[in-house]
Amino acid sequence: MNSNFNFSQELALTPQTLGIIKLTVPIIKKEGKQITKRMYEIMFQNHPEVKNQFDMSAQANGSQPAKLAEAIYSYASHIDDLQSLTQMVERIAHRHVKTHVQPEQYYIVGESLLQAMKDILKDAATKDIMAAWQHAYEVLAVVFINRERQIYQE
Repeated sequence: MNSNFNFSQELALTPQTLGIIKLTVPIIKKEGKQITKRMYEIMFQNHPEVKNQFDMSAQANGSQPAKLAEAIYSYASHIDDLQSLTQMVERIAHRHVKTHVQPEQYYIVGESLLQAMKDILKDAATKDIMAAWQHAYEVLAVVFINRERQIYQE
């Protein structure tokens, strides 16, 4: 694990975003697996070219959507203490490098995740909630892209 890795000042989550994300923690806990299951459906339908980077048996048995739901819940729960997520980020970043995830693929995942949130949360997915989650996702994507770039160069 890279002991110098941290969530630096480049992360500019606003107090409003932090507050909204914290308020969504209970619904993410409750609906997370449905959101991530829907996210993969959307992503594989709209971007079948990424399917080969995923363990389809883990999709079929629900373990991959469950793991992603847990990661999203952890992120939301610790949005105001990102340092506590360093170990999780390290584990996921190394997995992403192993499966050759590229920076541009974060757009595909983000777009699919936000659409899945809208689909599952329906009216609860207000404009403010969706804007906060888009911002939070973009910040996390930058963390992963930067860390994965470092790992690729090691």
